[in-house]
Amino acid sequence: MTTATELRAQAAQHDLDAYESRERCDTDGFVSQWASGLMAAQKRLQADLEEAGGRATFPALFDLAGNLVAAKRVKGDWGYYWVLLATDDPNGRTRGWFGPSKAKDPRKARATDAAKGYYVGYVEAYAKAELAGGNATCLSASRSAPTTVSAAM
Repeated sequence: MTTATELRAQAAQHDLDAYESRERCDTDGFVSQWASGLMAAQKRLQADLEEAGGRATFPALFDLAGNLVAAKRVKGDWGYYWVLLATDDPNGRTRGWFGPSKAKDPRKARATDAAKGYYVGYVEAYAKAELAGGNATCLSASRSAPTTVSAAM
């Protein structure tokens, strides 16, 4: 297991690699400079996670009794929403959707969500830093939780 200090040293090396590439060939090495920057960001994020015990806080969906609901958060054209799952399998059958309120007043938003039978809260789970994005133009370092959605996290 790599320590936070080692990860930060690796990130610094990636930053140095990008700098040296720029000095050697200006913008001709833009792909390697871009990749080195992404790897540095990923290593720094993983170091932050290691310092936090390998855990991070993630949004989660709960029913009104406070039970974790099998659901996954998805970004759509109009923001984030929740896909309600039939089981804890994140690739399993969908049983519905929940769109959280967009009200600016938190009390009103929570009341609106409660009227639908849910509320959004937070869980702490083991996480890792990953490069995520749909293509090369929107790739970035982000933290990722395990793919399970059960209350055992």
